[in-house]
Amino acid sequence: MIYTLLFFVLGFVVSVFCTPWVIRLSQRGIGLDYAHESRKKQETPIPRIGGMPLMLATSVGLLVIFAVSPSNVTNWFPILVGSLMMYGLGLWDDLHRLGAKKKFAGQIITACLVYEMGLNIEKFSYPGSAGSIDLGAWSLPVTVFWLIAVPNIVNLIDGFDGLAGGLGLCMSVTLGIVGLHNEQLPVAWYAFTLAGALLGFLVFNFPPAKIYLGDGGAYLIGFTIAALSLTSSNKGSVAKVLFVTLIALGVPILDTTFAMMRRALRGYPIFHADDEHFHHRLEKFGFSKTRILFGLYGICLVLSLFGLSIIWSQGGTLPIGIGVLFFLALLALRYFHYLKSWDDVRRRLYRVMRRRRLVQYALLQAQVLDLEAERCKTAQEFWAIFELTLRRVGFVEQGESDAEYAIQVKYNGSTPWTLHAPQHKGTQVEWQRIAECFRPVYAKAKQKWRT
Repeated sequence: MIYTLLFFVLGFVVSVFCTPWVIRLSQRGIGLDYAHESRKKQETPIPRIGGMPLMLATSVGLLVIFAVSPSNVTNWFPILVGSLMMYGLGLWDDLHRLGAKKKFAGQIITACLVYEMGLNIEKFSYPGSAGSIDLGAWSLPVTVFWLIAVPNIVNLIDGFDGLAGGLGLCMSVTLGIVGLHNEQLPVAWYAFTLAGALLGFLVFNFPPAKIYLGDGGAYLIGFTIAALSLTSSNKGSVAKVLFVTLIALGVPILDTTFAMMRRALRGYPIFHADDEHFHHRLEKFGFSKTRILFGLYGICLVLSLFGLSIIWSQGGTLPIGIGVLFFLALLALRYFHYLKSWDDVRRRLYRVMRRRRLVQYALLQAQVLDLEAERCKTAQEFWAIFELTLRRVGFVEQGESDAEYAIQVKYNGSTPWTLHAPQHKGTQVEWQRIAECFRPVYAKAKQKWRT
């Protein structure tokens, strides 16, 4: 137990001393996050390479584990390699945008490599049961899915100061307790190293944040959680620890599930950013950032306790944990998506599907404009095509319609781009989403033809 506390302190000290250095490094123009999207509210650029101190802290912790217990080098080498690769992929995107497809390909390569190095799921067993199912050929896709899903879940909820870091801290402590319960001390040491590092990072990430995790930090937290849950399983058999992780990650899993369903129904790519996550909804209800954070932290803590109870009860409380998640899902549907009856569901689906074709048309037109920005030789030629495209989608000139919305889109961190849309053809929120489809190509054209 003393060693575990020392690893926690080690992670905290490394993180709390290195984070200010990373902030000063970013002030030179490296890895800054600008308010270039309407959903981003910061007034000044904020560093988004907060994964650096976390990567350094966990690497130092892992090296100490190697020194204390050399026999674990072989077992932990896949985690070290996977963490470095996953963090490097996210850091690359933080510094130079990669795009969703390239990041996804990099994640698959990383997960496959880690699988070949020995970190995999070979069997599946239900908590409390004596038998297990040999996954056989399914071992590779199941392992890869798990090692990719958790980092992306953490990354998708990282849109609010202190949220991903706080939930990651709760998860790390939970897995550390599981490691102590299973007498897997290296697992506990590494988990508490990450927990200490996240606590030190939250000193600077708590609202108002001085630094963001970025994709690198979110991927690192998610991969570590996924890898530790597999390392804590017995002889490749995914049993209680996986269910502990699933229950404890209930809030981000539900949030991500709703986000993907929402985007798929509306016609957007599933990784298309929006401002309708749980924390955004709560903020629109008037809650302060601090109250939102502590509320979500509290829910995560309760779910983590339900997850740990699966270990202590030999799987007896698993149905209760699943029931709690189902209850949370119903609350989210009722209060965040305003679905109180089947009639509400039917009306909402009808409206969404009616607008879906326009969304898909806008996304395709934005892709065409992106090609036009490369083909056109002059700004006049491009902007003429651009204006014509906007009119095809449904936007109008100011004063052209009797009742209009003024839609403002941020594209360079300061000056908003204003569009006008007729009120009788959609709500302001719906037109805002359509306008956001054209933000990247608008910014690209402005950058190309600065004059």
